[in-house]
Amino acid sequence: MSVIAWSWILMVFFIGLMLYLGYAGMKKTKNADDFATARSSYGPIALGLAVCATTASGSTFMGIPGTAYTSGFPSLWYPMIYPIGIYGGMLLTAKMVKQMGDKFSNRTIPEIVGERFNSEFLRVGLALLSLLLIFYIVSQLVAAALMFQTMMGLSYQAGLWLTAIVLGIYLVLGGSHSDILTDAVQGFLMLIIAVMITVMFFTGFGVDGGVSAINDAITAKNPQGGWDTLFIEGHNTYGSAWLVFLILIAHIPFGVLPHIGNKFFALKNGKQMKVFLSFCIVGGALLPMMALGGLLGAAVIPGTLESADAVIPALFVEVFPPFAAALMAVVVLSAILSTGDGLVVSFSQIFANDLYRKTIAKNNPDKEKVERNSLIIGRVSVVACLVLGIILAYNPPQSLAMFLWIGVGGMVSGLAGPLAIGALWKRANKEGAITSFCVGVISYAVLYMGWIPGLEAITNPFAASGYSILVASAVMVVVTLLTKPMSQEFIDNIYGSEVIVPDSKTISQ
Repeated sequence: MSVIAWSWILMVFFIGLMLYLGYAGMKKTKNADDFATARSSYGPIALGLAVCATTASGSTFMGIPGTAYTSGFPSLWYPMIYPIGIYGGMLLTAKMVKQMGDKFSNRTIPEIVGERFNSEFLRVGLALLSLLLIFYIVSQLVAAALMFQTMMGLSYQAGLWLTAIVLGIYLVLGGSHSDILTDAVQGFLMLIIAVMITVMFFTGFGVDGGVSAINDAITAKNPQGGWDTLFIEGHNTYGSAWLVFLILIAHIPFGVLPHIGNKFFALKNGKQMKVFLSFCIVGGALLPMMALGGLLGAAVIPGTLESADAVIPALFVEVFPPFAAALMAVVVLSAILSTGDGLVVSFSQIFANDLYRKTIAKNNPDKEKVERNSLIIGRVSVVACLVLGIILAYNPPQSLAMFLWIGVGGMVSGLAGPLAIGALWKRANKEGAITSFCVGVISYAVLYMGWIPGLEAITNPFAASGYSILVASAVMVVVTLLTKPMSQEFIDNIYGSEVIVPDSKTISQ
């Protein structure tokens, strides 16, 4: 049978499995808190797989290999650097997020920040800023549609609708439980393939002459792409060591973006945090090695691809028999869905939790009604988010890796000071956090959009984010030191010690 025929058979099985896991998630979802957080329900390995899968988006399996395909070896800076930033950021913040989430029944990252600084402005401001993540959602839909187009012969638009329908069904059913259950399975498949791609690259699989031949093929297409070139002169992302350093800075707050940070609530026990984070770090270092597939594809695939982001599916078709190539397509879809579903759930909670439950209905004495309405709003928002995503994705962007950072850059710039510094520094106060949030968001918009007369826009979103984070963090420290500390009683309440309660859930006191 052909690749397309095998792809349909395996994809039907895979989609059926995802829908079954969505049903399993529905059985675990009894209320709005279950839908939003799956609180204290999963062990460190299952949740670690889910977090690795969520972090490694469709960009990791398509956009980053696509960049490697066109730019060569210097583009490996990104897959080497970003896991250090992301998982380093998790090490700084995960314990506080889990601890506060359990104690105060927080459901979202904006709610955590608002609670940490006793600030409605920060909670609502971050919730509204989270709307920018729609660009990240769009990039996942585009990646899935391209995969369906390459591997299954569907039109791009049909691939968009199929992706959105599958996501919509299992997320409406089970929310965060469905998200984590499906992501754990997807993460397991993704790790296997990342290891395979790494082995294929270092053995020169499919290339006469091994790794040296890969380098020769890349330099033939791009003279500055060889393995003896550290930086590409004039490149706005890989042009210097400073630009690479800004990639690291830009990713430190990434690990607590709403769709990733909210998974910390689902860890069964706060004492499992070390095992959980250790597993995440190992898995998170392996998955970006998919970039090596882009380098291998430059040598294996004759000619030039119309879309560089499709290099991994195209490589599978070129070097594997039909069944194996189709199986790889399932893994690529896993990477896309595992990030897309987390994004959609967190996006839905902007409306269900941050705007409705914590703002519009915060004084409503009928808490049961508020919870019922919050669950309904969450499910309706899932559908609305996916419809909006389809509309925005109908004309695909040129580069997925860059497009998703339109929204992510603004989010990390506003989040860095209040959450990263606020998690580590007890002296950090409301005035410093609010100022840092505003400065971070405004500076990112000004730098990325080029709103300063006479100053050219910084089109590299990592650089714009990195500069904004550095400025916002400095402002956070300075303003905090110049203003009154928060009360010791308040700080002791926030940073209370952890205990194990009879039902085995970890809370703070």
